[in-house]
Amino acid sequence: MGQLCCFPFSRDEEKISKRPIGIQDLINEALHRERMSLKAKVKQIKELLLKPETQAKIRRELFEGRSINNNNQGNDVDFSDTLT
Repeated sequence: MGQLCCFPFSRDEEKISKRPIGIQDLINEALHRERMSLKAKVKQIKELLLKPETQAKIRRELFEGRSINNNNQGNDVDFSDTLT
């Protein structure tokens, strides 16, 4: 009887008393999980693009075969401003 005062319902009865889960709730939960997954992937991509070795590789691939004037800093791409 002591448990009844603290836990008036069994676990099954407690589940029944809650609002039933509807289709829209399931859709919203699935969309939320998908959004969180995509946000994590975007964060990983941003971190990868901010690495100096990645930026150097991108510059090499973009400007391969072109003559780059090292004195003109306007040719350098600064990814840190565009990704934050």
